Amino acid sequence: MDNPLVSVIIPSFNRYSYLQNAVESVINQSYKNIEVFVVNDESTEENYYSRSFPDVVNQINIERKNYPDWGGSRQPLRNIAADISSGKYLAFLDDDDVWLPDKLQIQIETMENSKNDISCTEGYYGEGIYDSNQNYPKYNSEHFFKILKRKYRKTNYLKNNSFPNEWDLDFLSVHNCIILSSTVIKKDLYMRLGGFRGLPRLADYDLWLSALKLTNLDYINVPLFYYDGAHGSGKNYI
Repeated sequence: MDNPLVSVIIPSFNRYSYLQNAVESVINQSYKNIEVFVVNDESTEENYYSRSFPDVVNQINIERKNYPDWGGSRQPLRNIAADISSGKYLAFLDDDDVWLPDKLQIQIETMENSKNDISCTEGYYGEGIYDSNQNYPKYNSEHFFKILKRKYRKTNYLKNNSFPNEWDLDFLSVHNCIILSSTVIKKDLYMRLGGFRGLPRLADYDLWLSALKLTNLDYINVPLFYYDGAHGSGKNYI
């Protein structure tokens, strides 16, 4: 397998301690051909300006006066980094979540051997900063599975109490089962779709549905990220 460049995009606002953990989880990936963009949403914490990350990390400090309101959504912050990225793939991470070490390696291998242009994975759910010594429930197949079974009760998708390895538009139209911090998408497709729209809510779901009109999605049923349900103390970019 070639090792195509992956551009990792992390928006952040006033939770630098969480951001440090997120960035560290990216730098510690077994997959090394990456570039990282931290999009600082006009944070007031001094650490954003007095400290620096390793050279692979590019920090973009935005001033809101230079950008539109986007209808109350901050999702399009990711578009700023995507526009200047060089990767074949874009990978998204919220600043309060973290990746497990083999996430990108497994995901990129899957997509390079697939005809699909987007993928996501199973993850772990918790509240607070990730502790590798703690046991966490799986996000889809344990923590939220009763809810998802109810959502999909009129379909055959979860009849074996497991998720299909490939999702199409019909599957995702029932419910948004994609966690943004697990997602990798080919940049060509992302740019073709125009990135995230300025919607007040569900801007990520809007993009996924648009993407699945053009391609199916590879689902990797292995926990490869940790989702912090407490969301630190900053803005929620979901």
